[in-house]
Amino acid sequence: MAKKKKNRKPYVAGGIAAGVTGILYASLLPLNKPIHFLFFAALMALVGWVAYTMATGLDVSKKAPTQRPVPATGNPNVDQLIQHGMEMIRQIREENAQIPDQALSGKIDQLEETARRIFATVADKPEKAPQIRRFMDYYLPTVLKMLTNYRKLGERGVTGENADKMKTTVENAMDVVLDAFEKQHDQLYKSEVLDVTSDVKVLETLLRQDGLLESELRQTGGKAAAVQTQSLPK
Repeated sequence: MAKKKKNRKPYVAGGIAAGVTGILYASLLPLNKPIHFLFFAALMALVGWVAYTMATGLDVSKKAPTQRPVPATGNPNVDQLIQHGMEMIRQIREENAQIPDQALSGKIDQLEETARRIFATVADKPEKAPQIRRFMDYYLPTVLKMLTNYRKLGERGVTGENADKMKTTVENAMDVVLDAFEKQHDQLYKSEVLDVTSDVKVLETLLRQDGLLESELRQTGGKAAAVQTQSLPK
């Protein structure tokens, strides 16, 4: 498994633009003085640089997602925990940059984003830091080690049944890891969900007692209409 090829389109575009500029200049303008050659070289360099910059900006090849910073909490222990986690994410991104398999690379991008959301949640609610200890001590380091071995196996050109089995295992494991990371993120909000559910139940109970639920109002309205009908003169 070879490394991802470096994008050469901007360099090619810059070289072609500079070459065409040189040919046009030489065919239209004089080159019999030193100042002419200086201007000639400067113009070629300028046009080549503009073409290179434009080609770089128009490049639509896959790029790794930008790592957005997670705000500090002011708690030294929690901040150190988050910084360590973000450093592991950075290393995972570096390994991902060496993996040519686009499907696997896309899954790693998703994993990175989910991990970042986990740390952002802990930064917002530092009291949840103990809940990600196993995530920090085992899950992330294991993923990093797994991807490092995967990358090294490809770089060394290792082939054979065992190598293929190892690659397949890593690729299949990413689906399991992604699901586990999402569940880890959801678990951080479990207490909030329970609180909201409890509050809604209490609110419904009070509304029902006061006859303010829509179903209760309908029943009350129906009873009142029945009483009014019975009281009408026949």
